Amino acid sequence: MQPSYLHPLLQRIEVVVDDDRLWTRENSLFLGILLKHIVDRPGVPEGIRSYRWNAAYPFTGVVFPNLQQLDCGAVGPQSIEWVRWHLNHCVSLAEVQLSFTLSCNLTQSRAAALLNRANFSGLKRLSLAFINVALFDPKNAHVLTALDLRYCPGAESFCQRLAVAVPPGLRELRISAYAESGRPDSFTAWLRSAHNVQHVALCIGGLSEIIPFEQVKGHRLTLRTLVLDPRRNLLDPSSVLKYRPADLREIVEQCTSLRTLGLPLDLRDYQFQFRYTRSRQIVRAPQDAQSPQSLQLT
Repeated sequence: MQPSYLHPLLQRIEVVVDDDRLWTRENSLFLGILLKHIVDRPGVPEGIRSYRWNAAYPFTGVVFPNLQQLDCGAVGPQSIEWVRWHLNHCVSLAEVQLSFTLSCNLTQSRAAALLNRANFSGLKRLSLAFINVALFDPKNAHVLTALDLRYCPGAESFCQRLAVAVPPGLRELRISAYAESGRPDSFTAWLRSAHNVQHVALCIGGLSEIIPFEQVKGHRLTLRTLVLDPRRNLLDPSSVLKYRPADLREIVEQCTSLRTLGLPLDLRDYQFQFRYTRSRQIVRAPQDAQSPQSLQLT
């Protein structure tokens, strides 16, 4: 146990497990007892600024009113009210990363209540996984700069809301989701209203056509990361829909600030005589353009 004079210096709680399959409720209970003995003292909870727990059964024995960063990798029924308290009461929250277990049984309305009643007035970065976001109002996070949605039901409906209420500072959007309409348009419409976007990564399932590049062109001078991964089946990488070499050429030539590009590419019908010199034929950037530092073609 740390001596009492160190308690005012405690600012972070971080529990990282390499293999959560080996992590049990008993492990969490034992660690929780140790943590409670350390932090449940006058003035200590108020000093904690960062809480990160990426294993199951997070410690919920004490609340931390001055959190700036909240990261829970497996929010379950036993911890959801603890999470709700911090979302509602921590006015300094700047970064939130939450992944919910299926046992939470969060309906669309309950998920909306959790997110829309949260105090996101100062939130800059938000990452959500396995929670319905269909009714989440982006106006509740008006200073957001980065958003990551992973396997969230209702992501398409949320993107339709986002298109009419884009936070002015939003520079980064990463989404892995299923398109209920079968079309990709809703996932790119927000780009028309956004400004100076730098990072876009879209892995969208349920599609029968590729994700269009047209909306991305408006940010060609500032875009640093672009990943377009359209799939018929979100969970099956082999169902990917591929782009033409001409699409790759257009992206590289127009987006002069790109550092990372991920694009499934179909070279089967490319002209035979160019097949072994395709980097020279496909990628032809302006002389004053900077080359991407990372290029992933599948």
